Amino acid sequence: MTQPQDLLDFPGAESLRAAGRVEPPAPQAVARALAAVEAATRQESARHSSVVPLRRRSLTHGRRIVATALAIAAAAAGVVVYGVTGTGSSGGRTDAAPRPEAVTAATVLDRTATVAAARPASSAPYWKMHEKISLPGRQATTADLYFSRSMHAYIVAGGQTHKKQGTFNWRLGPKALTWNDLNRLPTDPAALLSLMNSSKEYAGQSAFLQAGNLLGGSPASPGLRAGLYRALAHIQGVKLVGTVKDSAGRTGTELVFNGVASSDRLVIDPKTSALLETVSVTTKGTDSGATSRVTYLSVGPADRIG
Repeated sequence: MTQPQDLLDFPGAESLRAAGRVEPPAPQAVARALAAVEAATRQESARHSSVVPLRRRSLTHGRRIVATALAIAAAAAGVVVYGVTGTGSSGGRTDAAPRPEAVTAATVLDRTATVAAARPASSAPYWKMHEKISLPGRQATTADLYFSRSMHAYIVAGGQTHKKQGTFNWRLGPKALTWNDLNRLPTDPAALLSLMNSSKEYAGQSAFLQAGNLLGGSPASPGLRAGLYRALAHIQGVKLVGTVKDSAGRTGTELVFNGVASSDRLVIDPKTSALLETVSVTTKGTDSGATSRVTYLSVGPADRIG
């Protein structure tokens, strides 16, 4: 017959005895304990069936099963149980749960880039932007802008469509870019940063704001958008502000970069990879404090104007 000292012959038994009487565990805890005991039984049987004599196997097997059951039941009831992988509340090593990952500007931008890369490409003939622009000393304006692959721009306001004179282009570093040029740009973050930092004309505009202009206002491909977000993650000095509301009341994540002549901010939606808003505050000269804001209310491909 198994003696009490046999049943409690396992690591931590003395601490369990010292814990005293506790209330019975909940039925759910008992069910979990029984399931664990059954699993332990199967594992021990498979491990020792061919190498341990029957008499010794029964005793050892029984001790381990009882130890497992007692440990689980004690844990369910709130008793401190010392095991071979840690110590109790008195100190020493513990098997603590891993700490949550620290969220930084780089981690947010990298995750946003992953979302951007998975977005579908479009072959639509137009790119539409419904945006609100606020410039220093001017009344904010809201309009629909359409850009064609032939590089013409159209403004729709008050039910009327107006074709802008001449052509337009996007910029990256010293380059003026057409729609086709955008598709020829590198998607490697380091190469994109090199282009943005090579501009003499844009010496007062940071790579941070250049990337924001393309992400918000151009038909950049999924690969290019991902590359731009990852390029932003490699700019020294980009900081994560956190969750904010843009001027339209939408929830986004704000990032800030303090450049040579301005403090620039981007509000992005990491779940969709959309750039919601750009803000630039002049920090030098007579215009110090002047704020320019572009809110991208909706952006995407369009099959027709209107």
